[in-house]
Amino acid sequence: MSEFDKFAENYNESLRNSLALTRTSDKYQAEYKVRLLKNLLVRGAAKSRATTHPTILDFGCGVGLSLPYLLEQFPGSKIFATDVSEVSLEIVRAELPQVTIINSALNAAEKFDVILMSTVLHHITSSARVEILENLRANLKPDGCLVVIEHNTYNPLTRRIVSNCPMDVDAELISMRDIKKLLSRDCGFKIRETGYCSFFPEPLKALTKLDPILKKIPLGGQYFVVATP
Repeated sequence: MSEFDKFAENYNESLRNSLALTRTSDKYQAEYKVRLLKNLLVRGAAKSRATTHPTILDFGCGVGLSLPYLLEQFPGSKIFATDVSEVSLEIVRAELPQVTIINSALNAAEKFDVILMSTVLHHITSSARVEILENLRANLKPDGCLVVIEHNTYNPLTRRIVSNCPMDVDAELISMRDIKKLLSRDCGFKIRETGYCSFFPEPLKALTKLDPILKKIPLGGQYFVVATP
């Protein structure tokens, strides 16, 4: 049994309560990240690695908040999902039968064009990160990419939200600088693109068009790292 099983039934409510300070909904946040992923694949450093219908793995999918938007933004793609919480995966199976659920202990024969790891790494203990990331690298196609989205350790509002979230009680936040070292030095990835994101709450979503201009400024609520094997 995973420690996250106990949060599965009330996951969305817990997340909404944590985000209340920013007046941002859990669904908006999930959609924002998927749109960011698509922009990175279409226009960013990973664009040459995107296929017409990429196979995408949502690693650490939770109860599947991002999955409807992955299906929407990547029509015709095969979408896979995995999580350590079996209770969460049962919710995904019931609500999104078009998504393929796979075991979190990935088979090396399973290869993906894109692996999305959205706000997952801070839930993994520092001692376990290298092994998991090396396994993910082995599950990427030669021209595939890993996209990591994490909380910005320099943003005080983000730190406050994390500290008030029951699901993050044991979280170990990691900075962009440290994750770049972890991916490149310890796990053999090549860093292709980085940037800060989530600058504006949902009521100011019209301003998200400024995100590409602001991505080098470490004030966003989160950041992204695109890496290739």
